[in-house]
Amino acid sequence: MKKNYARLMLAILVFAATVRAFGDEVRLKNGDRISGTIVEQTDAAVVLETEYAGRITIARTHIEKIAEPAQAPGGPSVAAAAPKPVAPPPPPKARLFGGRFMGLADGWEGAANVGFSYTSGNSNNTTMTTGVRAVKHGINDDLTVYARSLWNSTRGNGQIKTTQNAFWGGARYDRNLDQKMFGFVSYDFESDRPKGLHFRSVVGTGVGHHTIKNEKTQVDILAGGAWNRTWQRGPDTDTPEALAGVTLKHRFNDRLRLQKAFTFFQNATDITEYRYIFDATLSVDVTKRIGFYFSAGDRYNNDPIRTAKKNDFLFTTGMKWNFGKKR
Repeated sequence: MKKNYARLMLAILVFAATVRAFGDEVRLKNGDRISGTIVEQTDAAVVLETEYAGRITIARTHIEKIAEPAQAPGGPSVAAAAPKPVAPPPPPKARLFGGRFMGLADGWEGAANVGFSYTSGNSNNTTMTTGVRAVKHGINDDLTVYARSLWNSTRGNGQIKTTQNAFWGGARYDRNLDQKMFGFVSYDFESDRPKGLHFRSVVGTGVGHHTIKNEKTQVDILAGGAWNRTWQRGPDTDTPEALAGVTLKHRFNDRLRLQKAFTFFQNATDITEYRYIFDATLSVDVTKRIGFYFSAGDRYNNDPIRTAKKNDFLFTTGMKWNFGKKR
């Protein structure tokens, strides 16, 4: 009887030692090791049952590793769940004007496009369009630049006549004032010599509001003032203007995007004179770098130069090339 009792006690002691030897072990980043049995795990913490301190809760941020117990003799191993890998924090934004050449050589993302058409026979026309738009994001500010050109000529009776040779572009610097409001400074220019506009230079400033801003859609409303200096066929002009505008950026998915901009300029010295600029582009990415686009532009001036028409409408399509990181 005593021998059987002794054997039973020996078996119990061996089993307890085996369980203790092959329990869970939590290794901390400071080098400490805590043994016990894991009773609960979350993304934030691990709860461990120990013989000497009862249940203790350890934050995931202090845990280096949860060691899987070795296999106990004669039985399967009890696997401890490993902690989920912690994603590294995103890299901090660089300063807008920091880096090579005051930051003007790095960090840009955007797209360049080109379109070309040629007809002969009953219609003899050649049209070429080019464009580029790029943006750079800083810690608390953004810089956007754009440029477009349009060249059109007609052929007939052995002569080539250039009907349009226009280019326009500009830049806008935005500085966040808070989560919704921002201030901006802009510069826009345009030229169309066949229509008598040698060069127009417009400097503007004002405030804007991020009316909608999320992962897919951004709508900004702008208001401010501008100074319009125009060199043209006839007397040159200097005109103060009030400006108001709205911009829209919408991403339908990773490949399809829509962008619109409308800006209205009111002559501050003559309420009967005004003009507006409208641009819209729908772009489709075929690959990460290559895609195609559909673009429409409208430039209206209710008091044009001499015999020039009030409205210029342009629709173009062609290929585009994305640069920088994928937008």
